[in-house]
Amino acid sequence: MDAAGWESLRWDFFYGVHDIHRLFFLIPVIYAGYVFRIRWSLVVTFAAFLVFLPRALFISPFSDPLTRIILFTLLSGIVGTLTGLFRNESERRSALENTVKTERDKMLGILNRMEDGVIITGPDYLIRFMNPSMSREFGNGIGKRCYEFLKGLKEPCSMSCNLTDPDRPPERQEYSFQDGRTYDVILSSYIDTDGVVCQLATFRNISQRKKVENELKELNRLKSELLSNVSHELRSPLTSIKGTISSLLQKDITLSDEDTDMLLTGVSEETDRLISLVTNLLNMSRLEAGAWYPDRESCYIQDIITEVMERQKWSSKKRVFESEIEPDLSPVFADITQIRQVIMNLVENAIAYSEEGSYIMISAKTAGDMVQVSVKDDGDGIPPDDRDKVFDKFYRGSQNRRQPGGSGLGLAICKSIIENHDGKIWFKSESGQGSVFYFTLPRAAQVNRNDQ
Repeated sequence: MDAAGWESLRWDFFYGVHDIHRLFFLIPVIYAGYVFRIRWSLVVTFAAFLVFLPRALFISPFSDPLTRIILFTLLSGIVGTLTGLFRNESERRSALENTVKTERDKMLGILNRMEDGVIITGPDYLIRFMNPSMSREFGNGIGKRCYEFLKGLKEPCSMSCNLTDPDRPPERQEYSFQDGRTYDVILSSYIDTDGVVCQLATFRNISQRKKVENELKELNRLKSELLSNVSHELRSPLTSIKGTISSLLQKDITLSDEDTDMLLTGVSEETDRLISLVTNLLNMSRLEAGAWYPDRESCYIQDIITEVMERQKWSSKKRVFESEIEPDLSPVFADITQIRQVIMNLVENAIAYSEEGSYIMISAKTAGDMVQVSVKDDGDGIPPDDRDKVFDKFYRGSQNRRQPGGSGLGLAICKSIIENHDGKIWFKSESGQGSVFYFTLPRAAQVNRNDQ
């Protein structure tokens, strides 16, 4: 090798080693371009000049430096432009991914904060997503088949809509579970980002609303029944009273004193029925409105029982009344008018469900800190199916009723009054053996000791 060749090799080796060190200058240049957001093509061009320009000028004594500079500049510009385009596309995709992630997080935040339950299932009916509200209602079912998890079924049910049709309009269903919960369910299909048709279902718990709706329906039914009953109860005694008065007013008919007394007694009984009906209606209305407060005082229950028995003996001569009062019974702390109404209602109930000539026993005795009163009849008793409804408003036993009439409010009024007196009311009944209604009232002496 001649001297020129050795010189060229020396220069190539020197600049090759020098270029390796010069590559380290790329790091601050690229970092500066990234931090200050300098256009990427300019950063690459400047870095290329910094690294390769000295070699382009002196790489060989046989090369044209100007030509090398021009070619190198063009190549650097092309490379820088392509690199810039790549960077811009990368930034655009990154921004798009960030936007998608932000929107996804926002949507998940909305779903997770919804009061309604949300569940998403795939075409295989496997649960892919449940929001916290859904998990609280049903537990965690991720990865389980929806019809198995929600209903315990082996096959898809009506709640699983046609997942092959994403354009199917939303479908609304109402579903009740065995534990009494009722849900308003809206089902819809959509295509997810993977092109798979999924089902989205929202569950709104409407158990309370359905309960209120059922109660309103029942109240409307009872209201209609009450209006029918009251109309009948008013018309029947009024018709009887009018007929009796018309007979008494006929001058061409002479009635004996016995017949006149019988007619007037009938008018009195029918009038009592009207008074009892109207009284029960008014008292129930006052109790429900909270306007009939007990005006309690120390009184003797035996006096109230005696008063009611004397009145009933005179108006209900076809029954035999007896009483059994504990000697030296303590006074009670009660509203005399309201307790009289309770005993009157219980006695009238016993009359209505017992035969003529039967016995009605009223008893009173001490029961700890309370005084216990009972009204017993020897009628046919209360059927087992009716026993849970005895104290319901507007309820009237349909079987074994000896006398027509009644608004179905008497026992409901008794229950409200006794509970307002801090007492209890209950009954015992056996089919064919009559019924016994009990209630308790606080003793006046006990109340006085508690007040001290």
